[in-house]
Amino acid sequence: MRITRVIALVIAILIVCVSVVLSQEPSAELQDEAPGTLDFLLSGKHIAYFVIIALALVMLLARWINRWVRLGGLVLAFVLFGLDLVFYVHPSPMCGITKLFMFKFTQGVFFPAFLAITLAMFIPSFVGRKLFCGWVCPLGALQELVNKIPSKLRWKQFNFTAFNSVRMALLAMFFLTFFAVKDQVVYLAEETGADSADSTWRAFSAYSLYDSINFFELLHWNVDAMDTVWVVMFLVMVVSSYLLYRPFCYLICPIGALTWLIELFAPGRVRVDHALCNDCGVCIEASPCPTIAKLVDPKTKAAPDCTSCGECLRTCPTDAIKFGFKA
Repeated sequence: MRITRVIALVIAILIVCVSVVLSQEPSAELQDEAPGTLDFLLSGKHIAYFVIIALALVMLLARWINRWVRLGGLVLAFVLFGLDLVFYVHPSPMCGITKLFMFKFTQGVFFPAFLAITLAMFIPSFVGRKLFCGWVCPLGALQELVNKIPSKLRWKQFNFTAFNSVRMALLAMFFLTFFAVKDQVVYLAEETGADSADSTWRAFSAYSLYDSINFFELLHWNVDAMDTVWVVMFLVMVVSSYLLYRPFCYLICPIGALTWLIELFAPGRVRVDHALCNDCGVCIEASPCPTIAKLVDPKTKAAPDCTSCGECLRTCPTDAIKFGFKA
């Protein structure tokens, strides 16, 4: 266990050092050029995403993850991407999805910054389940860190189908209302010249049901400008995360909903060899998430979102649980 902690600490220090270097402002010559999608995708923030995801994938395959390694990974993701100290939070993952479409229909283009964050989220998701959400999303990290506080009130085996139904309904409502008003929005944009300070944007934002429940806004730490709203939202996030495992991810997040659909086909995932499993329940007791109970049940048809945290991998006494690309 000491070796694993040392490895995790060294990796964390290296990532922080590299991230600080990558987060430095570009030269004046580069600033004069309009950056494209590839420029944003190869920015320090997104490179840090991919480095952490690659290391997480290695540790998952090698089964090097335990509670302390996972804890270190969550702290690292939160510090790097959730405090506006090393990398700016904006554009946040939710903005990457919602604003990507907003700018497309108001100005006729996919803005590179939003397209880049969208690609940075979905490319890893095609490789393995929740590699982005589980390892670099700062809001997911915050929720899971709070959930790791010991509690007898925790509700771990909640009804995923009910939660996911709400999440998918919100996503459907977003797109339905979005396309229902896009003609009016395009018309307003043409009439006003698509000035971002104009009423075009305010009119459109009224149709985005995610604006009022975008908990990523908490990570701007803009307490002075919106004290009451910020405090209430933060308390809701902390209390719900204390009782439930990643409640925002399972109940609201559009990225979680979309990646859940994509990851039905992702080859990399936690797999259970039912021939080796003896139903001892050790993994269910030791793992923080509600997923493993469904994975070990051979009758399960649609398991809850697995965040690929890897905490279940070393708990199995019969080595029935592994992360891999084939059964």
